[in-house]
Amino acid sequence: MRTAKQLIKDSLLRLGYEVRRVTNEQRDDIPDCKGFTDKEAQCYRAIGNLGELSIEECRLLGELVAKSDPHRPIIEIGTLFGFSTIIIAAFKQHFQELITVDNYSWNPLGISPDAHYTITQNRLSEAIDRHNVRVLRMDKDEFYRTYQGPPPAMFFCDADHSYAATNADLLWARSVGASIICGDDYNLPHEDGVRRAVDEMGGPSELVDGLFVLSTVTAARRIPSLA
Repeated sequence: MRTAKQLIKDSLLRLGYEVRRVTNEQRDDIPDCKGFTDKEAQCYRAIGNLGELSIEECRLLGELVAKSDPHRPIIEIGTLFGFSTIIIAAFKQHFQELITVDNYSWNPLGISPDAHYTITQNRLSEAIDRHNVRVLRMDKDEFYRTYQGPPPAMFFCDADHSYAATNADLLWARSVGASIICGDDYNLPHEDGVRRAVDEMGGPSELVDGLFVLSTVTAARRIPSLA
């Protein structure tokens, strides 16, 4: 049975209104948030979590993109709200394809996957319409399984930061002959999954803040277990 509180909420939603309050999670993320409305708290979290790349990380990412082979695609795993996607699009050749993949199962705002995807598509609309960017809503493992394109000029991963997921990302990138393999969050303070996976593959050849470059692969090859 629905409570009176839930019935009131449902009635307000049908009229286009929503009653929300600042949650404890939001309070933990926002310094001195006394007096913040829920809308203000959401804006603070959204603007502060568009991609979390530092300026120096953006510089390195741009340099990597600029020296990638423009006749082969760039693949990004983990779109979130498209911050790094825009950086990549700004530095690549206009005609070079950028494929960005996300299943939209998580975001720092706690909005629904459908809303997350729609908002991200809207934010990337110029890149999609004018700069040869493809936004794919799918699980990355399904993307890996079905990818039939040429060896990527660059592979950038910033999705699931667990050891198993990052290891699978990097192995796939190597297996399809990605020339530049890089990713973010090598130096997460409370998670070592990315660092472990990268170190097991020889460690970063370049590292700026948390953005790492794993290796340069000059010839395409496939690892049997992943083929």
